Amino acid sequence: MRIAKSPKDLDKVLSRIETGQQAKPDWIRLQGTCRLDKMAPTVRDTFLKRIHPCVLRGFKNSCQKPRGKKQRLALWQSVTRQGFHDFSEFGWSKNYDSPYVENYDYISAYQKGGLDALDAYSVYSSVLGTFDFSVEDFVRTKLCKNVQTIVEPMAGTAEVCYAGHFRYPDFEYLMIDLDEDAQELVLSQKWLPQASKDYILGDVLTSEVWDRVKSQTIGDSLAYIGKQSHHYFSAKRLMQLMKVATSHVDFLMLETPQICLVSEMGDTDELTREEQEDAGFKCELAGEEDGDPNPLTNDLSFRLQIVSGKTERTLFNYHDWRFWSHSTLVAFADLLDLNSFYFHSEREEFVPVGDWDDEADCEENVTFMLFTQRQAERDPERSD
Repeated sequence: MRIAKSPKDLDKVLSRIETGQQAKPDWIRLQGTCRLDKMAPTVRDTFLKRIHPCVLRGFKNSCQKPRGKKQRLALWQSVTRQGFHDFSEFGWSKNYDSPYVENYDYISAYQKGGLDALDAYSVYSSVLGTFDFSVEDFVRTKLCKNVQTIVEPMAGTAEVCYAGHFRYPDFEYLMIDLDEDAQELVLSQKWLPQASKDYILGDVLTSEVWDRVKSQTIGDSLAYIGKQSHHYFSAKRLMQLMKVATSHVDFLMLETPQICLVSEMGDTDELTREEQEDAGFKCELAGEEDGDPNPLTNDLSFRLQIVSGKTERTLFNYHDWRFWSHSTLVAFADLLDLNSFYFHSEREEFVPVGDWDDEADCEENVTFMLFTQRQAERDPERSD
């Protein structure tokens, strides 16, 4: 990390990187008098344009935000239009060493056309997308160290593959979905020219699709399914997915909600981000009528919606959604003779489910369950 304590200091840091005197850091930290909100808009834009190609991951702004909503939103928009988002807790981020400046300012659409103009996927990504974990976190583990193929079944907009290919452009990226519009959207994005990718239109429950995946695999393969997708399956279909996937890829990983009872998931969950509130609308997960959690079947129904005054708009419906708990997933894996692991964020490793400790944060945060026919390598330093 490089630190800039003043605009003059920032100019020097960037100049050394631009001239090759210093390597690109992961992050640049702005602190002291190096305050974006105190810069003239043209000066701020110039600095942001220079920062983007000079960092691998982004920058951290340690300075205070403006107090006023209008000023705070204007600052947020000026940064997001220059290729950085703050949907992660780590700082203002971009795709790893991406040369492309992507516009993350989804608020402008609302300012021009109200709730109907908001892009549903952009709002979803800001409040529910998984930005704190990436392909890098998983392939650096002992269990998945030989992975060279990333598979994203039920891919939708395929954010995991797209973001991952900037960090590992030599990997194979395979995506599966039934949505032709999503396929067109993903393949029209700015992928690196050398990226090897294929967006397969097909049903993830069929062997034919997975046969195609296996034929294109290089190295070990890791399949990732996000937390909203596999919960649509019945028990029979989810077990079918686990069986057919692990027969064709080395590792199947399911993003899962925090450990809790299904009865605890029925209340409205306020998700409003600061820029949304500053712009004048709210975002929430709201329970559907007659969709209360059923502790016997684990069924529930809810929707992701945005609200402005008395006006509401539903972005995504989650009808007949099933809360598959960690223990249930492990039970399914046992029936299929699979080994089960969870991602331990403190150790940054996949850990057998039988190796549980107090440092695991699965009761508070989203986690990742991994299923495979393989055994874990025993860590000699952990004899317990």
